[in-house]
Amino acid sequence: MTNSMKASARDRIMRSAEVLFAERGYDATSIGEISLRAEVNRALLYYYFRHKEDLYITILSEGIAMLREMTLEAISQQGSAVEGIRAFLRGYLLFSESRPGLVRIVYREIVGAQRQDAQSKQFAQQFVATLTMVRELLQRGIEAGEFRVHDAFKGAVSLFGMMNAFITIDYLEDRHYPHDELVEHVVSTFVMGVQPR
Repeated sequence: MTNSMKASARDRIMRSAEVLFAERGYDATSIGEISLRAEVNRALLYYYFRHKEDLYITILSEGIAMLREMTLEAISQQGSAVEGIRAFLRGYLLFSESRPGLVRIVYREIVGAQRQDAQSKQFAQQFVATLTMVRELLQRGIEAGEFRVHDAFKGAVSLFGMMNAFITIDYLEDRHYPHDELVEHVVSTFVMGVQPR
């Protein structure tokens, strides 16, 4: 079996599990269903992942790492804090649109703290670290005089919350807004509330 075939099988397993975990949750998803959807036998699935929890943790780790990478890339760009916010929001929309199941799994795990174990707590801490990166972007805007002084961490949570509300509406009602329109709406709503007076 070539490396590309192995990578393809592993990717199919990951994507199939992602869809099923998102739709049904961890407990209601079986290894048999994942292997059937991925069109691989169980032996191959177990070649890549020791058990269902190993597969679930791998998906979560990948999702949180992707979210952090996207956030870091956005806030590291040169320019104003407002441009950094735009870059972050665009990246978050693209991430959510391209991997909706992954976003659901990550948020279900973080918000629900389903498993209440050390690994689950670590995922929550990694997500808070992502929020902290956005806080640093907002703090940079405060220090540059772009924004009035405010609690930058609460601002970061607010930005995530605003976008998550639109992402949820899109998922529940299939109400899709063009990315640029949505980004500008959130930016103008948020920034108008924190501009110097």
